[in-house]
Amino acid sequence: MNNQDFKNLIGKYLDGTLDPAEAEKLEQWLDAVGDEHAFDTLTEEEKQDARTGGYEKLMARIQQTKQRSLARPLFRYWKVAAGVAILITSGTLFRTSILNLVAPHRLVAAKSIVGHTKKYILSDGSIVWLKGESRLVYPVSFGTGKREVILEGEALFEIAQDPTHPFLVKCGSLTTTVLGTSFNIREKGKETEVTVLTGKIALSAPASPGMVLYPEQQAIYSAPAAAITKQETGMPPIKEIMDGTEYNMAFNDAAMPYVLQRIEKKFEVNIQLQDAVINTNLITADFTDQSLQHTMNMICQALYLDVEIRGKTILLKQKK
Repeated sequence: MNNQDFKNLIGKYLDGTLDPAEAEKLEQWLDAVGDEHAFDTLTEEEKQDARTGGYEKLMARIQQTKQRSLARPLFRYWKVAAGVAILITSGTLFRTSILNLVAPHRLVAAKSIVGHTKKYILSDGSIVWLKGESRLVYPVSFGTGKREVILEGEALFEIAQDPTHPFLVKCGSLTTTVLGTSFNIREKGKETEVTVLTGKIALSAPASPGMVLYPEQQAIYSAPAAAITKQETGMPPIKEIMDGTEYNMAFNDAAMPYVLQRIEKKFEVNIQLQDAVINTNLITADFTDQSLQHTMNMICQALYLDVEIRGKTILLKQKK
């Protein structure tokens, strides 16, 4: 693909006329692009932006351009397209970010290793704790339909509530469907064990009657028998399931700095205090299986605070 072809495809993406075949072509080129690609049409300002971390500025310009009238000539987009191209030459991180932007539907695979649990925050805010030697396949960004991922191994899921977009986990032949809840799935050879912590889920598999599970219930799907069986005796190993994760967010007279540190770590955000006196509070609350927004709202209601969330930065301040 030459420079002009690339600018044309980016232009089509920005004005919403990129068809599936062209999108695939653009994805393939972005995956294979090398450092020899660049555009002479960049201004010196844009080149300096690219050299000094102008990626975020350029992404903002792309988003602004997308919101403009579609009646504007395509050449208005070329300056942005050229800026995208020069950033692609800057390294894999930029190329991946641009690819995520123009192809949010694409699937990516995440892996964890034996003896370790790795956290992944999905585009809808759901959190997946991938355990042991496991693999999770998920889209960079969920579309307008159902949210669907594929699991091999074991993971603890905290699903963001969205009643209009069910969340589906495919694990072998077993499908787990949820709206907003937390549960653990563990593959053990030809069996798959599902344990519900909160909410409810529906299990389904070919040639097997479906089943609904509620909190602290557990079922096992046997692939050879093509059957889902509810475990009627014994308490599911909840503590064992939570080990190695940040799922448990219950606090009893905990110092405010510690609570905020735990929230920052779990949701990968930065919390800033406008008033230092906020740090003198003690917290007794259970934020387990709560979204970031709900967690911050609970704190604000209890301590009479205001919160402002700006992406990954959160500002807490005293109410006036």
